[in-house]
Amino acid sequence: MKNFASPLVAACLASPALAGDVLPPKTNSSIPIDEALLTQRPYSQNGVVLAGALRGSGFVAEHPNLFITAAHVLYSDEGKWASPPIWAGGVNSLSEPQTGTITSRGYFRWAAYSKQAAASGGDSVNAFKQDVALAWAFTPFTAEQPALLDFKGTANLRSGISSMITGYPALIDYTEAPGNYLLHSTLEETTRYKAHGNYLTATHISTGPGNSGGPVWVRDADSGWKVGGVLVSGRPSENGIYGFSSQMKTLLKAADPVLATTLGELKPPSKIGTTSRIAILSKPKTIPDGRQKWTRVPLNVGSFPAGSAISKVKLNLTITTDHIGDLVVQLVGPNGTSATLHDSEGAGGHDLVINDMDLSAAFRGTASAEGIPAKWFLQVQDRLTGDIAVVTRFQLEVGID
Repeated sequence: MKNFASPLVAACLASPALAGDVLPPKTNSSIPIDEALLTQRPYSQNGVVLAGALRGSGFVAEHPNLFITAAHVLYSDEGKWASPPIWAGGVNSLSEPQTGTITSRGYFRWAAYSKQAAASGGDSVNAFKQDVALAWAFTPFTAEQPALLDFKGTANLRSGISSMITGYPALIDYTEAPGNYLLHSTLEETTRYKAHGNYLTATHISTGPGNSGGPVWVRDADSGWKVGGVLVSGRPSENGIYGFSSQMKTLLKAADPVLATTLGELKPPSKIGTTSRIAILSKPKTIPDGRQKWTRVPLNVGSFPAGSAISKVKLNLTITTDHIGDLVVQLVGPNGTSATLHDSEGAGGHDLVINDMDLSAAFRGTASAEGIPAKWFLQVQDRLTGDIAVVTRFQLEVGID
């Protein structure tokens, strides 16, 4: 959780001196969840988000393969986006989770976040208004029913709906007690948040660093708890929230291609930033028979901005043929770097099939001052006559740092 640095927010409240009898808290402060409640809704959708040296909170929402956190959990002070973060669900311990974690494949965020953080600082109201991220994977983050979002969360929190905040604070702001990796929650109460657009603030509610990205639960008369926003900032006795609206549907829609039964191309619109893209061959490509020259099959992954460097390349490929020993196959990156995928092995075996081949080591670090170009190529030679080779599947997943 980040500290406020806005003139819109009152000065920091000092903690009372604790002399003699301990004074009762003047704030609705995070307290550990009863162990018996951890497997119940809404607590069962919570998790720890790990992104290199950064740590935050999050929750599985709308689909088992999606979780939401704060964008600044994934954004370093040097202005770099982290690799796809690690999810650890159902954590409740004193130490960092070592098992049962799932690494996401990529994440989406508002492209304006990094621009606002660079221009005004990550602790600015303008950055907080963009401070949300949506991570995805091909496998579920949980077997539980995912949380539902309240797309009127901003309006409902402004009106004073009953709410509470859950997450994993490393340190409780008001009491300075260690939070470790224990799930905490504020008490449910009716709080009327003050609005600065979709960035909402309230006093007398305390969480702590590490709770960033934690869900702000709101009571729904029909369906129980929904999530009205995520915690993005605060200090003792104050907090700030990225409030949800119908705009979140645009961010969720960006994940549709990777959640579909048949994988689709992943090239989000310009207002949505991402660390990963997926390109797919649109129609089969026949390779000339017995020609000992390269036939190039292009794939447009989409260009990445200046300052980016490739961190991940994963390939899925199918070439139908009666003799895979006739084939030499390479993948060529946008700066000419190549990796050999197949070199005449297999003699008379049928069909070359490659699933989720990790080629990251071959292309990692590829960068350009002008940005990373969009075009990648599959190079194929069918060196002997007598059968026809056809590229029927060519899928490429590329990620950047």
